[in-house]
Amino acid sequence: MKKDVVYSMRMTSIVREALKKAAIKERRTLASLLDKIITDYLQKEGFLTEAQVSEDRRRFPRQKIPLPAKTFFAVGDEVESFPSVIHDLSMGGIMVVFPKDSEIRFSSIGILPDFEVSFELPRADEQIHFGCDARHMRDTDSEIQVGASFSNVNEDDLQTLKNYIM
Repeated sequence: MKKDVVYSMRMTSIVREALKKAAIKERRTLASLLDKIITDYLQKEGFLTEAQVSEDRRRFPRQKIPLPAKTFFAVGDEVESFPSVIHDLSMGGIMVVFPKDSEIRFSSIGILPDFEVSFELPRADEQIHFGCDARHMRDTDSEIQVGASFSNVNEDDLQTLKNYIM
């Protein structure tokens, strides 16, 4: 992500403390949170397009596609699986969503767990698997969203994904 302009601003200490808390919850830096808030607002109001935002933020373009998936977390010596839905997908990562009433238990504060995800792409009659490093987590009123980058990638699975996305 190329950031080529510096902008300084003044705010009250109350607003700054609230922003710090929000940044911790979102697992972002304060600067990253402010960039996201401003970008989301400009996009919502029509000053920026989805293409402009995606081009600036992502190394790989994302496909918004709802896909059922199974997500696997190591819990002690055991592995627990949870149903999930993929909301978007790219060559570098994934946004996985869990229902609010899911039995998944982790917090947006502290270290987010690594996990594995397994899913089937439309027209690809096979499951593909990716190791994932959780990057951020957002707990909304209705769901838990986890954004992650891929790790421990199997080249065959990556090629299957590439054929689908590209």
